Amino acid sequence: MTIAKKAAAGLTAIATAAGLTVAGAGVANAAAPVPHVFGNQVVVDINQPLEGQTCLGMLVPPYAAADLAGAAVAGGGDLMTIVRALGNRGDVISLKGPGIPGIFNLPMTLPGQPGKLTAENVPSNIYALAVICLTGGGPAEPHLFPAVVGNPLDAFAGSAAGSSGVAPAPIQGGGTTGSTSGSAS
Repeated sequence: MTIAKKAAAGLTAIATAAGLTVAGAGVANAAAPVPHVFGNQVVVDINQPLEGQTCLGMLVPPYAAADLAGAAVAGGGDLMTIVRALGNRGDVISLKGPGIPGIFNLPMTLPGQPGKLTAENVPSNIYALAVICLTGGGPAEPHLFPAVVGNPLDAFAGSAAGSSGVAPAPIQGGGTTGSTSGSAS
């Protein structure tokens, strides 16, 4: 299977798992995430959130699809089961919300406020950018975007290494991104 087909298969599995979470649910579709990739930086503008709605984001490498699909089936399609499964992976990168750079950042946007989610120094790879918006008591609203981060040749090499079982090197030296299971900076 070619690298492009592997990446497409991974994104399809992630989209399917995300789709399980909203099957039959009346999704509000209010928040409008708009992703941007600038080299090794990812920025998502969150526009038009509902009152009280907050959004969080994760960059998921396609080779994480097997774990994600397993979590979706095991959790009956519950979005929070999927988010917890992603949080247990060291190669999933959480986007950061507002805060004081270098001191503290929230893991999500402020409730009901437009905002930005960011990740810097992201390793070159092909990712599924998952943005999940939540409203207290309402359904979760997942959004999924493909994201080629870094130089495209390096991104394909990172994707191929991950899909062949060779895990990419962790971010070193106090980078500003981290996994959902790591500490906030």
